[in-house]
Amino acid sequence: MIPYARPYWDRAEADALLAALESGMWTGGGRVAEFEAEIERLAGAPAVTMSSGTTAVHALLHTIGAATNGPKLLVTPALTFAAAPAAAGLLGWDVALCDVTEDGLTADPAGIAELLGRVGHRYARIVVMPVHYAGHTADMPALTRVCAAAGADLVEDACHAIGARYDGTNVPVGAWPGTLATYFSFHPTKPVACGEGGAVVTSSPELLAELRALRNHNMLPVSADDPGQDHDLAPWPYSVATPGMNLRLSDLHSAIGTVQARRAPESRADRARLAARYHAAFDGLPGLRTVPGTRRAHSAHHLFPVVFDLALAGLSKRDLIGVLHDNGARCQVHYTPLHRLPAFAGVPAALRTGLDTTDAVFGGLVSLPLWRGLPDADQDLVIDVVTEIAHGKHSRGAHDD
Repeated sequence: MIPYARPYWDRAEADALLAALESGMWTGGGRVAEFEAEIERLAGAPAVTMSSGTTAVHALLHTIGAATNGPKLLVTPALTFAAAPAAAGLLGWDVALCDVTEDGLTADPAGIAELLGRVGHRYARIVVMPVHYAGHTADMPALTRVCAAAGADLVEDACHAIGARYDGTNVPVGAWPGTLATYFSFHPTKPVACGEGGAVVTSSPELLAELRALRNHNMLPVSADDPGQDHDLAPWPYSVATPGMNLRLSDLHSAIGTVQARRAPESRADRARLAARYHAAFDGLPGLRTVPGTRRAHSAHHLFPVVFDLALAGLSKRDLIGVLHDNGARCQVHYTPLHRLPAFAGVPAALRTGLDTTDAVFGGLVSLPLWRGLPDADQDLVIDVVTEIAHGKHSRGAHDD
């Protein structure tokens, strides 16, 4: 069975992990700072690591909202994972859902502008969070203009896009001018993986310092002459002014992540080669389109989504996935739209744009196997079965007598 994703590793990761184990410093050591330096090299902005992508976005929204009196709003595409909107909801933010563009399935700037024009005046703080879907970037120039006009903060969900560059530029994802912050995930399926882990990158020294403190219980050092401390009774020179959390990434995870980050360019190159093979094989197929429609040279190529025309294929989505699996190709769905999940089905109409594109693509949307090291022969098997499905050779009536 060909998995849709598989982490790539070799002796370098194993040696780095063993060295971290043997050091005895499994957390709080120098490997975290080393990994953060590699993330900064890839993203073009200082980084603070967290224990997962989810804790990274939770910490980020908590910190952004902590100094805001009044209601807060997160605007996110409906076609995304639940982590960011769940964090916003748990923190007491309202969540608004926007549609995606037809070609790239990234946040639709026009829809967001219309939404903020209707409801923006109700909120003391607004964060617009585009998703760089599948590794290619959203329309950042347009989104920057929309956020500036509405007085909203722009925060990027780049969990699919570490090592990518913004479309048509040489700017690394994480260094877009006007963005408050960008967050990443290092889940095993991602281009840079370390088991579990995440990071926030930002050019704001104040935000970076707040996040660094928050991930370590908000413990801050105090000086020996601080009149607010009874140093005869307090054996350790730190203070906690506001409650924090343990969101730290371990040195064990960081050791693996450092190796992965250093060879991110070669990993991206292999993914790009595989994506090019898919694009060439599927060009002109009936009842199938790739996302995006043509190759984007600067993409991280995290996923390779395609949209089947289920009517032409003669299959339900369940049957489509079953045919792929029966022929040795595991696929994944990215994602079940938020408004189809019970946790977010209650988002009121006033906090939604039209979701026509999201609803239209969801039926036939699947992500095909794509990972560094995927053998060409295995990819050819995937290409063959996808081609057969697109030509209706696996339809429910194709094998009837």
